[in-house]
Order: sequence, then C-alpha cells, then structure tokens
Amino acid sequence: MGAGILPTTIHQGKLYFLFGKEGKYEDSAPGFSDFGGGTDFSETYLETAIREAGEEFTGFLGNDSDVRKLLCKHGTYNIDYKTDGHKTYRMHIFPFPYDEWLPYYYNNNQRFLQKRLPPKVFKTTKIFEKAEIRWICVDDLKGMRSQFRSYFQNIVDMMLSQRETIKQFIEHSGKNKKFGKATLCKRSRRGKGGKTRRH
Repeated sequence: MGAGILPTTIHQGKLYFLFGKEGKYEDSAPGFSDFGGGTDFSETYLETAIREAGEEFTGFLGNDSDVRKLLCKHGTYNIDYKTDGHKTYRMHIFPFPYDEWLPYYYNNNQRFLQKRLPPKVFKTTKIFEKAEIRWICVDDLKGMRSQFRSYFQNIVDMMLSQRETIKQFIEHSGKNKKFGKATLCKRSRRGKGGKTRRH
C-alpha cells in the first residue's frame, strides 16, 4: 500500500502535470513519477501522500499542514493502481496553479545541495529523492513513457486513458460544482472504480 500526489494545472488550454525525477543514486527504478511512496504503520492513503509530498518536495510546498490544505481545498482525483501480488497504490491528482519558476528554484536548490553535501546524505535520507521537477504536458506523456519509472509507466497509461476526465476535474475545481471522481478530506463517499467523491 502506498500513495502520492501529483500537482496538476491547465496552462494555455493544455493539461500539465508536475513530475519529479529520481536522483542519480536511485538505480532500481530511475526516471520520473509522482511524489509518493510506501505507507508507514497505520497511515491512510491521504496521510501517506501528505508525508511523502513534504519529504520529496523538501518543503517547497510547505509543511504537512500546508500540503493537507492544498489537497483538501478542492479535493483530489484519485487513480488507484494495483498489480498481482501488490497492494493498491493511490495517486492523488489535485489542482495547483501553474508556476514556471517553481521548477527553476527547486532544481537550482537541488544542484546547489548536491555539490556541497556528501553523497552519503543523498543515499541515506528521504528528503533528497527528487533531483529534478518538471511540468510535462499531457500531449508529451506517450512519447516520454520510457523516461518514467518502470512501475509508473502503467499509471501513465491510466492517466492518458482518463485525460479528459482529469481535465474536467481540474477545470471544475474551485467552482463549487460536484464532480464524480473527487475526494475531499472529510465527508466523502465511494464512487465508481474505487474512487471517492464529494457529496
């Protein structure tokens, strides 16, 4: 069981996702993915996603409370991925304002730290897992599929098959309208396909 988050926006009429790329010391499954990981102890999906987001964004989205507010403000669109022999991984897609400078600041900060901290720090700590973040247009996902982490490539396929529904969710966010595949932190119920939605 695991969970993660994926900031998503509409920019110039196109759907964009903010992905993170694993650092050079991750050799088991290198490449891009969302910001997430495995569940600790008795965490819920949401609690796991919030903790992992704080660690992998190294505070660029704020603390756990700030991340929770981002996810709860408009709800999230959930994609549940399960393979034989593994528990479900839930990715929380949520609306996030487009900021072309966020990757610039994050990536510069990572390069600075990588030059000045010993390699052991990056190999043993959880807060430097993403060496780079990048806005990627939905139109580019298919061509970039091989650049994503091996397990995440199947999630990319699911995102592509649901691209129109995801776009509708992002477009409707903040308009106080009901939407079928959103989940709020409170007062949510199950929708189709294992999703939860507001009521």
